[in-house]
Amino acid sequence: MSGAAALDLRIPIGALFTALGILLAGYGVAIGGDVTHPSPVNLNLWWGLVMLAFGLLLLLGASRARRRVVASPSAQTEPLAPETRPR
Repeated sequence: MSGAAALDLRIPIGALFTALGILLAGYGVAIGGDVTHPSPVNLNLWWGLVMLAFGLLLLLGASRARRRVVASPSAQTEPLAPETRPR
């Protein structure tokens, strides 16, 4: 694995946003229709879902980049057939 793939910050940041999004959305569902809340919109639920989607998007991007990095070196290390070698 190359150095750039090993230092991909999308993995820990995506995991953090995913975990916090789950917690915040869960709290929003738990307090649901609290009448003491001044807003009719459940902001905890909606922002938790936004954070969850953002975290999953980061994790998806990191996994796609990691698959691309892992797949590409094997194709480059295969020896060329004698008729396809550059002269």
